Amino acid sequence: MACERMTDGRLDHEALSRLPDDELMTALTAIPGIGPWTVQGAMLIALGREDVVLPGDLALRKAIQATYQLGHLPTQQEVLAIAEKWRPYRSLATSYLFAAFEPAEAPASARLGSA
Repeated sequence: MACERMTDGRLDHEALSRLPDDELMTALTAIPGIGPWTVQGAMLIALGREDVVLPGDLALRKAIQATYQLGHLPTQQEVLAIAEKWRPYRSLATSYLFAAFEPAEAPASARLGSA
């Protein structure tokens, strides 16, 4: 649905990329099927914003749990509290954590990109 809106001109990539994070979140989550995780991921990857964290991402929560040696999976609020220390480079820290902690259950061949 969002792709359709980009193609038919209802959403303008250039205009969206200039919006502050909170306004971008409001504009895109108004589209059915798009939630905060999707918008945060787009800000991190597609728009290259420097200070984004995805508190609802399970992989990130597991990576934080391992890195900070927590005895529990952190809540979204705990992720945000921990990530405050990473400002203004939360995107970089998030990317490092994603890269450092791959799912342990994935076969080695899948993690290395070979079949």
